Amino acid sequence: MAEKDTSIRAVERALDVLDCFAPGQLELSLTDISRRINLAMSTTARLVSTLEKRSYLSRSADTQRYTFGPKLAEIGALGFSSVDIRRIALPLMRDLNRLYDEGVSLYVAQGEERICIERVESSRPLRRVINVGDRHPLTRGAAGRVLLAFLPEERQEELLRKDPFTTAEALAELRRSGYAVSLGEREEGVTSIAAPVQDARREVVAALAMSGPSVRFEGPGFDDKTAKVKKFAEAISEALGRREA
Repeated sequence: MAEKDTSIRAVERALDVLDCFAPGQLELSLTDISRRINLAMSTTARLVSTLEKRSYLSRSADTQRYTFGPKLAEIGALGFSSVDIRRIALPLMRDLNRLYDEGVSLYVAQGEERICIERVESSRPLRRVINVGDRHPLTRGAAGRVLLAFLPEERQEELLRKDPFTTAEALAELRRSGYAVSLGEREEGVTSIAAPVQDARREVVAALAMSGPSVRFEGPGFDDKTAKVKKFAEAISEALGRREA
C-alpha cells in the first residue's frame, strides 16, 4: 500500500509541475517551478527531468527555461479532434429553448457561408423553421456576423468587398459587446440574437443563436433574452474547455 501511495504522489507532483504553466506564464525556470510546487530543488529537478525525457516539457538551450513539450501538443490535438461540439452544446441548447420556447441554432463557418450543425425547434405554431445543414452568408444575420467578426482581418475584408452589408467598425463593436442582433435582415418579421462559442484555445468555433417572430422579441424582455444567449454561449465554451485568461 505504501508503494502505491508513493506512486500516486509522484503522479500528483508531476501534474503539479504542469499546472504551474498558465497563459502569460509559458516559460518557467527550475527555481520558478520549485517555488510554485513548494518542493526542494533536487526533487523538482528529478520531476522536471523525467517530464523532459518523455517530451512533456522542453528546455531552451539559451535561457534554460522550460515550456510545454511536443507530447502535450500531441495530446491536445487528439483531445480537440475528439470533441463533438454538437454533443456538448445540445443539452445547453435545450435548456435555452425551454426558457423561451424559441428556436435555438448552432452554426459554424464554412467557406463564405455559415452552416447550421444543430437545432432545437420551438413548439409554437408561429415559428421560424431552420434545418440542420441550412447554409447562409457570413455577412448577413446575427450568427453570420458573429462568425465573420472573429475571422482574420484579411478574410473579413475579402468577404465585405463581395457583400458590404456590414462594416469593419460594426464587427469591431460586435467583438466588444459579445453579441449580434438581426432584425429582419434575412427574413422579414424575424429577430435573431447570437453570441460566439470558444474552444479551449479561446478561438471562436461556433455561433449560438436564438430566433423567432419579432413580435415575441420586442419589449422589455429583449435585454434578458440577449443576456441569456450570451450566458449559454459562455456555458458551451466552458464545456469545450475554455478557461478565463
